[in-house]
Amino acid sequence: MDISHSHVFAAAPDAISALLADPSFASARSDAAGAAHADAIVDGTPATGFSVSIRQSVPASSIPAEFRSFVGSQLNVRYTEVWDPATGDARTGTFAVEIVGTPGHAAGSLRLDPEGDGTRFTADGTVSVRIPLVGPMIEKAVASAVVKALREELTVADEWLSRR
Repeated sequence: MDISHSHVFAAAPDAISALLADPSFASARSDAAGAAHADAIVDGTPATGFSVSIRQSVPASSIPAEFRSFVGSQLNVRYTEVWDPATGDARTGTFAVEIVGTPGHAAGSLRLDPEGDGTRFTADGTVSVRIPLVGPMIEKAVASAVVKALREELTVADEWLSRR
């Protein structure tokens, strides 16, 4: 199942790249997901390209009740972003989401593009769940959860930027 989400930040692309590469912000992203436990690692710099790896345990309440029996009370999630060095004012990257111990994942592309005085963040990807018969229903639920989490993280990013 395809997913897509776009958001416009009220800050220039270099400020958004610096935000995404900030280890403190990476930890704040986990808090936005309601993580009971999280580890966030940032490697690299906005100038050279960077990666963000977040491993977290989130409540299974973030997915529909009919699918919770597949995962238990907590979801162990690994999220990784890899950002290339900027090309002019634009930047591209990739993301991957894995729910540990399940046959599903999400992956796709990321973009930061100048838009007026701000920056458009775009995420496009695919959710895949390899379970016969119910896989497509679970894909829809996971896709919804991924987009919801992304919206929450981007709200945290806007708040973070407003305090800086």
